Amino acid sequence: MDMYRLFFYLLLVLSITFTSCFTYVDMELNQNPKMVLHGYVSPQMDTTIVTLTNSAPLFTANPLKVRFIVHAIVEISDDNYHWEKMDFDTLFCVYFIPQARFPIYEGKTYHVRASATGFETVYSYCTVPYFRETYFKMDMGNPCNIKHEKWFDETHYHPKIEWTDYAGEDNYYTFMNSSFYLASWNYDWDEDGNIIYTDSLFKYGIGFFYNENWKTCIYSDHGKDGQRMNDKLHYRSNLYNMEKFVLYEVQTDKHWYMYHKSVYDSEGGMQFFMLEPAQFYTNIRNGYGVFGAFVMRKHSFEKEN
Repeated sequence: MDMYRLFFYLLLVLSITFTSCFTYVDMELNQNPKMVLHGYVSPQMDTTIVTLTNSAPLFTANPLKVRFIVHAIVEISDDNYHWEKMDFDTLFCVYFIPQARFPIYEGKTYHVRASATGFETVYSYCTVPYFRETYFKMDMGNPCNIKHEKWFDETHYHPKIEWTDYAGEDNYYTFMNSSFYLASWNYDWDEDGNIIYTDSLFKYGIGFFYNENWKTCIYSDHGKDGQRMNDKLHYRSNLYNMEKFVLYEVQTDKHWYMYHKSVYDSEGGMQFFMLEPAQFYTNIRNGYGVFGAFVMRKHSFEKEN
């Protein structure tokens, strides 16, 4: 499987994993289920992928299972007039369309809509940002043998990243690595898209970097227009002493940023039993989720011995 396509599948799985734990609550707590759409467009991905699930309202006598919606019509457009129907992948339960059939370009606006029995038709749109030159730099620093945690005593680094914000417009940034792996799933789904929970362990390396304070490396240039920006990555970003350090500089639209920031801002409360329902950012009309865009550039760094 193409590495970039696997990247996309894992990113969407992570979105589903988080949002399946929460319910979007309006004033009426016993609301009808809504469609949840996750999709991203990028010129660097060979395929555009959309995932559909359902919301599961709280405080109902018959709570619904979160499931993949597998019998839907999903369409994408670059002018909101001519629409292309997306295909369905039965293995991963996603809707997709290759760029060879529907190309994605920087600076262009794209529209998506999805309809399925039992749900309102959902709709959204987003604009792909232009990749801006940021003069990105990363300083790996010197090897460190200080034992920060009782269970982590490997030789590691404290990398520092720096980049210059592109002045005169709103910009959003994140940084990812290419260390993706799937050990085993903690759920499966049946032929109708219903998630079947199991006792197996799900492990993933979705690729988001964390800084030294364990905050996800997602940034806005708000109040820092045109300035030099920087952060220090967490020492566990050492990628287990791999000789080549690969980092993706990702520049996103506002929708991508707002959605992921709302997810990770609420992440710290996920461990508490009496957690109140979380309201995540969404730009999906008649539903939930996100339709966003990003561009990215790959950087490779060799570690000094």
